[in-house]
Amino acid sequence: MMRMLPACLLAAAMAAQTPSTDVAVGVFPFLVGNMDSRIGEIVTNCQTYGIDTLYVSAFRATGPSTGDLWVTDSAGDWNAAWGAVRPGGAGINLQNLITSCHAANIRVVAIFKCFADTVQPDSATHKQYLLNVIDYFVDAWQSNGQPVYDLDGIALDYVRYVGGTNVNSANVTNFVASVRQRIGNLSLHAYLISNRFSFDGPVYDGNFASYNSTMASLQSQFGQNWQALAPLLDVLMPMAYTANGSIYNTYALHQAYVRKTAEYARQACTLAGVPTRRVCPTVKTYTGDGETTTDLTIEASITGALLGGGDGYQSFRYQLMVQNPSWWTKMAQFAVPGCNWPRPVYTAVSPRLTTTCNPTGSSDIDQAANTLSQRFDFDGDAVFDTGWVPLASATNLARYPGTWKTTMQVRDANGHVSTARRRFTTGSSVTLTPPIVSTFAGGAVQIQLDVGSAGAGDTYLAIASISGTSPGFVWQPNFPVALNVDAVTSLFAGDPNGGLLSNGFGTFDANGRATAVLTIPPQVLSFLAGLPIWWSFLSQNAAGQPRCVGDTKQMTLWP
Repeated sequence: MMRMLPACLLAAAMAAQTPSTDVAVGVFPFLVGNMDSRIGEIVTNCQTYGIDTLYVSAFRATGPSTGDLWVTDSAGDWNAAWGAVRPGGAGINLQNLITSCHAANIRVVAIFKCFADTVQPDSATHKQYLLNVIDYFVDAWQSNGQPVYDLDGIALDYVRYVGGTNVNSANVTNFVASVRQRIGNLSLHAYLISNRFSFDGPVYDGNFASYNSTMASLQSQFGQNWQALAPLLDVLMPMAYTANGSIYNTYALHQAYVRKTAEYARQACTLAGVPTRRVCPTVKTYTGDGETTTDLTIEASITGALLGGGDGYQSFRYQLMVQNPSWWTKMAQFAVPGCNWPRPVYTAVSPRLTTTCNPTGSSDIDQAANTLSQRFDFDGDAVFDTGWVPLASATNLARYPGTWKTTMQVRDANGHVSTARRRFTTGSSVTLTPPIVSTFAGGAVQIQLDVGSAGAGDTYLAIASISGTSPGFVWQPNFPVALNVDAVTSLFAGDPNGGLLSNGFGTFDANGRATAVLTIPPQVLSFLAGLPIWWSFLSQNAAGQPRCVGDTKQMTLWP
């Protein structure tokens, strides 16, 4: 008669057999050659085997302030001093890859190799160089406001000391924090060193060192403090590479090791106060270092990742899987079919200071659109301005005229969150009709203010200057005004609804519009003939909080 398994073991076994909706594969073009013609093949394999996310090596540091760009320079402004572009012709057109992947609902994350044995995380110059490289990827835009590289995330590889001495983990943590600040709400991933010696050495018998001991070892040797990194990352990826060879030779030990890496990553997240951070161990799908990958070592690694509380798993690497089709089958065995993450799509239109973001183009292959929710960071400050709400158009009032970057996240019913970014330039909110008036004959100028519907009901004050627009002044923190304060400013601000100016102070209507009128009697302002007057406005809500400032338009007083 079969002996019954304890309930906890049965539950764990069942969890390991549950397919994941968070399955990824890593593509490393520099190891393969020119992969431009293989984009279709990559997409087909991802669709066939349930791969949700594609990680692609885009840049690799080769020394102090230098590295290789392994993707086509689609942005057109790669600095040649930073390093070579697609040396020897190897690499891939990242922009085309992203377009093809997104059409199939596959997410794309760019991998950056940060440090090497010739340059360590204590080099401030190199870290600034890396931030410049990241800017190249995340701050390049097309004329339609879409990113040149519409990435779903950034993954940091070799974000650690590489055979270095005098290890200081703060250098690693602070660098990751700088990247986090640089990319805003774009998803940030990191490969975590999972040295088997730290976990299980020198015996390698599955009696693993404690969490504290293991973490201390990884921190002192490589500078990765998992607990300090967890709040900065969206995805922790322990590099749990194991296959048949000199260290582990049984299914149980392969599984136990990967399971422990996932458990410790999950524990780091919990202790750091971010228990829901994603944990996705990377598993070995290549042969090397005296070890041989097999179908069973892949299965043991994947089940170990899921048993340890991992959200999913990533195969490392794509090209070797292509050469071993049965490895794809093992990946698919523990993957929910299809690409299961939402695809965020939206437009951002800002004819005035009101921006309308329309996310209704977003979709999810296996869930209805009415199950999806959205949230927006309208001004690119990495703080979301809305909570999670069902998909619908959203409006926002820009604080001042200029170019803004927005971020939208879409979440499905399973809690999967995908991110999209757009850039837009606000339209004008001030019109002068006519822009020229004679001081001799006199006349009236309409100062038409139009901020759009998001400013409806706000109070405004029209302001003027004869001394120009630069350097201007700051009305409130983060509310710069391109207008110099002078006697004319004081004159009209002190009497905005009497004398020469009427309706200079009032409330925007339901469309966010208002009109002030400057009436100039004949010959009264002759002493100002030939001078320009610049006009703008300030607005605040009923609670007295600043809402927006206008662009600046010039009128001219002729004799």
